[in-house]
Amino acid sequence: MQYTQLFRRLREQKGLSHEALAKLAHCHRNTVVNVETGRRVKFKTIAGLMGKMGYATNSPELASLALLWLESVSGVDLADPATLGPARQKLAVYNRAAGQAVQHLTETVRRARLNEREIRLLAYTAQHPEMLAIIDSIRDLLRDTATEPVVLKVAEDK
Repeated sequence: MQYTQLFRRLREQKGLSHEALAKLAHCHRNTVVNVETGRRVKFKTIAGLMGKMGYATNSPELASLALLWLESVSGVDLADPATLGPARQKLAVYNRAAGQAVQHLTETVRRARLNEREIRLLAYTAQHPEMLAIIDSIRDLLRDTATEPVVLKVAEDK
């Protein structure tokens, strides 16, 4: 079963039309239609609609819908053990790289003896790629000026 079919069945079990659910959720009717037709929607949208239908965030219905949605967007059949092997390998590679990055960051922060303010600035910068681009540009500029010999111009005597 696909998440779209399950969502529709759950909506119909509650006796809600597209319009009624949209009115409950304070959204456009097309949002509900988009979920049921399989158009790309964020899971946050689906979870919000499920909440408005009366399903708790820890309900088995929402958990089932989440798994089906995840299968749909990832293309991985979570029920087939043969497809899980490659997916687990990719996750292991990612987790290994992420773990190494965390370890490197921790060592760098300790070595630099950063205070709380500096760590907050670091976290802010990491969340804003445009800041990283500015810092990279400044670093490149400093590197270029450090390699060139400094030429001091002096005023000529008259």
